[in-house]
Amino acid sequence: MLSRNEIIQFLKEFSENKPYVNAMWLEGADGVNSVDAYSDIDFWFDVDKEHQETFLYECIEELKKIGTIDSRVDDIRTDIAQSNIHLSNTSEYLTLDICTQSHEIRGYDVTCYVRDDIAELPFILFDKINIISFKDFQIDLEEIKYVFEQNKNRILQSSRVKKYIKRNQYLEAYAKYIENVANPLVTIARLIYTPRHYDYVLCHISTHLPKEVVTELESLYKVTSLKDIENNLERAMLLLEKYEKKLNQ
Repeated sequence: MLSRNEIIQFLKEFSENKPYVNAMWLEGADGVNSVDAYSDIDFWFDVDKEHQETFLYECIEELKKIGTIDSRVDDIRTDIAQSNIHLSNTSEYLTLDICTQSHEIRGYDVTCYVRDDIAELPFILFDKINIISFKDFQIDLEEIKYVFEQNKNRILQSSRVKKYIKRNQYLEAYAKYIENVANPLVTIARLIYTPRHYDYVLCHISTHLPKEVVTELESLYKVTSLKDIENNLERAMLLLEKYEKKLNQ
């Protein structure tokens, strides 16, 4: 069975000497040093713009030399070419997310990372022309205030949820509850603890927020009935008050 390190080294050797490949780095778990048995590999390549899409396909064809692709999902956009694949001779959890981009299209801002970030850092394998740089994070208090007010007002409009509870329509009540109560509270909690990534919602939340806060938020999503949703609306208001005080501190 192929290991993650073998695959990383294989693609590094394949790409490093190509004149149109400028940089290669890993993000995700490799970038923030949190790899475990269930981690995928997030490959990133910066290439000359005319190779943005074609190099992705080159990588995929090259990987076929070391394993059979048993699943593949492509996402080709103007600014990024991406494919998520799995090789049959690897762990079922070892999916390969391959992204190719060009600084000529996207600029250098997207590869300027915040030092000591908890979610997005590069593990650089090579960088021929200094594609990757680092900066310090500056909190935009006006943005934080705006995002908080927007999400607070969503929660205060709990009538959007209550009307479906009154109509005895669980699916509609659940959808509006998640959209207008649970998710906004998560965003507000993130404004306190991970202001740079307030829009991550539930992504990696168990490692980004304190355990006791995660436990509080988990309870909001454990609903199986209209009665659960109705009870949680009251709890949500208490959490909103609590988080607002902490944010103001």
